[in-house]
Amino acid sequence: MKGNKILYAAGALVLLVLGTMFLKFELPVVSVSAETLWHIGGFNITNSYLTSLIVTLLIIVVAYLGTRNMQMVPSGLQNTLEFLVETLYNLTEDVSGPKWVAKFFVIPTTIFIYVLLSNWFGLLPLAGVGLCEAHEAEATAGAVQEEPAVAGFRLGNTCPEGEVIVPLFRSPSADLNNTLMLALFTQVAAQVFGFSALGLGYLGKFFTIEGVKAAFKPDAHGRKRSPGGMLGQAAMGLIDTFVGLLEFLSEFIKIIAFTFRLFGNIFAGEVMLVILAFLVPLVLTLPFLGLEVFVGLVQAFVFYILSVAFYTVAVTSHGHEEAH
Repeated sequence: MKGNKILYAAGALVLLVLGTMFLKFELPVVSVSAETLWHIGGFNITNSYLTSLIVTLLIIVVAYLGTRNMQMVPSGLQNTLEFLVETLYNLTEDVSGPKWVAKFFVIPTTIFIYVLLSNWFGLLPLAGVGLCEAHEAEATAGAVQEEPAVAGFRLGNTCPEGEVIVPLFRSPSADLNNTLMLALFTQVAAQVFGFSALGLGYLGKFFTIEGVKAAFKPDAHGRKRSPGGMLGQAAMGLIDTFVGLLEFLSEFIKIIAFTFRLFGNIFAGEVMLVILAFLVPLVLTLPFLGLEVFVGLVQAFVFYILSVAFYTVAVTSHGHEEAH
């Protein structure tokens, strides 16, 4: 047993040395914003946008191949797709109930699949493949910053001196524009569901003075309230009003939380893997790669399940919530 441990340690050391010598690639520029690859008129094609197009096309192709020849007894890709759809449908029904599952199912499920594939696509070993871009040092406000030059692109995994790699692919979830778009779409859908279910009464969940007005009405037993009773009821009514305003504010906070939760986790994971791949051989990054595969799944699922929960809350009247 002791001999095996020594053997494993020696093997890891050999891999480390060989990987450091031969298996490393040039470290790409780590940028919070997505890097522009090409310009088409006034539109910039970024690496995250390119990846999102590939992921969208992949979803369309897989959906077509899995449903072009539907069988009563599914097998192969059709069976896999039906299992995925049925699992998510049942889970949506467990959260929202049978009344709303048909309306709530499509949007969160589509986003879940898109986000999951986007997260996993960013984990493919393509971090060192990109466009070589010339950089020029530009002094601004006493600091030296690296400014990319528009020209000078060359495809490769190593670049000449004075040039850096701009990754050709980047997970859309590591781009704030993409996560913000998903968050806005999700929250707009929640408001649409809320108004369609409750009408203008949906606004009563956020703006209410019924508790304050009740202070000037008889109590539950039909008796006139005493000054102390009126004051107590008015205070409780003001608390309800304040809580409603907080709930209204939370509708906007959800957008921020959705945006930065997904972006932060995926961006941090990609940066960690890129730096590890630069420092150590690829085989030693496999445990962290497996962790990021799990994180990508969790983040996609969190986005999905929170969307369903928010939709369910939106269509639930205030009185029904209090009853529960």
